Amino acid sequence: MPHIKLDEKLPGIRGLFAFRPETALPISELAEVLLHTLGTLSMAERELVATYVSSQNDCFYCQSAHGAVAAIHLDGNEDLVRQMKQGLKLRTSHRN
Repeated sequence: MPHIKLDEKLPGIRGLFAFRPETALPISELAEVLLHTLGTLSMAERELVATYVSSQNDCFYCQSAHGAVAAIHLDGNEDLVRQMKQGLKLRTSHRN
């Protein structure tokens, strides 16, 4: 349940950016560094992590966006993205 009222016409994080515009640039810059600079994880792996986190947060917009980018980096393997979201949800739901 959201604790702040967001514009329903703005999906995902875009609604938060509209609510607090001063956060848009710093958060976008952080995402750029975390997702798109060289590091120990590949870009596909980073996008899969973002997809998983977004699925756990139940954000359809973000998990769809990150999942699509992950699939591109995985040569179109949308099935792997789907399996990861579903498989990890099943495994983590047993801990609750």
